[in-house]
Amino acid sequence: MSTPLERIAAGETPYVFFDLETTGLTPKRDRVIEIAALRFDRASGELATFQTLMKPDRAIPAFVRAMTGLDDAAFVDAPEPKDALERFFVFVGPAPLVAYNIPFDHAFLLAEAERAGLTAPAETVCAMRFAQSRVKDLPNHRLETVAKALDCPRPRARRAMEDCLTGLTVFEKALAI
Repeated sequence: MSTPLERIAAGETPYVFFDLETTGLTPKRDRVIEIAALRFDRASGELATFQTLMKPDRAIPAFVRAMTGLDDAAFVDAPEPKDALERFFVFVGPAPLVAYNIPFDHAFLLAEAERAGLTAPAETVCAMRFAQSRVKDLPNHRLETVAKALDCPRPRARRAMEDCLTGLTVFEKALAI
């Protein structure tokens, strides 16, 4: 049986590249506030998008407001976590999840799913780890650094969809190396 990465590289399965914005760094304590995702089918070139805010159970910390531009008012009409996650999991379907530094994002996804009584998709690929194997001789493998090395455009905004678009581009360029 092949790995998710092998199936993705061969164009045998679409995958979902996703990114989260959170209220902090600790999945058990902090909360997801935004999910963005791109489902990409390498065989057909088809790209689908998903983006939603998630109502947090706390005020948005100052450092998150400064980084993302999202303040408490942005979440007034945001869906509850369970509703947002259910929609996201339908979007993902059976596709593998890919993220830049997936241990961070997947840990948050698992914690939010557990709180909501849901089961998160488990098949994952770490785009950062893959980039480390393909793009050598860099001072670090942060998304910004690898994007610059691969001549990928990098938007100034620090939101989930912008990071998703950059991450997908970096991942696809690394697959081509």
